[in-house]
Amino acid sequence: MDHMHDMDPAIPDEPSTIVKRKLVTVRRIKEIVDANLNHKVVIHIDGWTVVESKRPLMEIREWAVGELVVFFEIDCFLPKTRDFIDLFTNPKRVTTYKGKEGYRVLSTVRGKHLSQGLIFPLSHFWAINGPFLDRIKQIGRSAATAELLSKSFEGLLGVVKWEPTEEAITSGIIGTTPGFVVNPSWYRAQNIENDIFAPSWRHKVWQVTEKLDGVSMHVYKVAAGTKWFGCLPVLPHGQEYPITMRDPGGRGHVGVCSRTQDFLDRPGNVYWEAARSGGDVVWKIWEIPYPNISVQGELCGSSIMGNTMKLPEGEHRFVVFGIWNFDTGAYLDVKEVDDICKKLQIEHVPVLGYYKIREFAINMDGLLAKANGTGTGAFGGISEGFVFRSLDGKDHFKVISNEWLAVTGK
Repeated sequence: MDHMHDMDPAIPDEPSTIVKRKLVTVRRIKEIVDANLNHKVVIHIDGWTVVESKRPLMEIREWAVGELVVFFEIDCFLPKTRDFIDLFTNPKRVTTYKGKEGYRVLSTVRGKHLSQGLIFPLSHFWAINGPFLDRIKQIGRSAATAELLSKSFEGLLGVVKWEPTEEAITSGIIGTTPGFVVNPSWYRAQNIENDIFAPSWRHKVWQVTEKLDGVSMHVYKVAAGTKWFGCLPVLPHGQEYPITMRDPGGRGHVGVCSRTQDFLDRPGNVYWEAARSGGDVVWKIWEIPYPNISVQGELCGSSIMGNTMKLPEGEHRFVVFGIWNFDTGAYLDVKEVDDICKKLQIEHVPVLGYYKIREFAINMDGLLAKANGTGTGAFGGISEGFVFRSLDGKDHFKVISNEWLAVTGK
């Protein structure tokens, strides 16, 4: 596994355990069912189901098994450009994100099917298909196709990932999240179906946890005198530094941040308030025997993500799912994290057990079926699904409940 650069600790290497999500890819149609039923086409692409219906500039056509198509995953935000103009004939489809008009790809229930994504013929995008045809002439169809399937095209088409806005923040933004704090990201099971059930993964043991519907947050500490300490955000002048942030004993600094913003410990900041709930990670982080870490988890609460977790009005909680070690550029072992949380009485995401994959489900349909239902313990709302993390720390994926997707549209 790659380690972070000593010369520039603010810019870490891309760790092998963190997934850079490919939003727009070229894929093959795996299966077609109910073709042209009520002017709809139900198409299976890898582990995804896409329901296509007639669009103004694209007549119903004969899709073919094995055909190459451009696939847009849910959470894609498509710009209002000529490439996507047929999506905007209905003004209700237009939404605004970060000041720009566009179209957000959502999970939708269409008839009896849950549609999760959007596809276009490869020929629709000359910026993708043109270079592909040139590569066929240069290296042959097989090699050119393999090359095409390995790439992502969101940047080329101006597509970005739709992210929930920062919620319930009223005070204390210092600046952007420090560069050494790595945001978590997990593969969706449908994108790695062949790996999950392959013989090579048959004997892996996985920690299976409930996936909570919140926003990511971190409580981090850096030891005084380390290279990370010099990368800390500048605290505002003329204000007394809270002892929660700069340890009076000189041990170092504790920070609380979201995916994008770092916060000063001030009354009314929900992230800091949540960090004190669920076991008061702000103080107990000093008892975790690693000098430079971020404790990662979900911020759940009544004002977060529509409160699908069904928490009481005004309640916000920080629930831990992992600990990232800045010095090694890796996560701590999942069992060690669970043990640390139990010892220090820090709230951890519900652990459903430790399983080999075929002890849990024998195929993708089985995984998705188990993901449906209500949450556990205090989180009694709709279950978002599961997260699987291998005990060897090398692999991880998430299984999102179709029931949750149908209700939330995410």
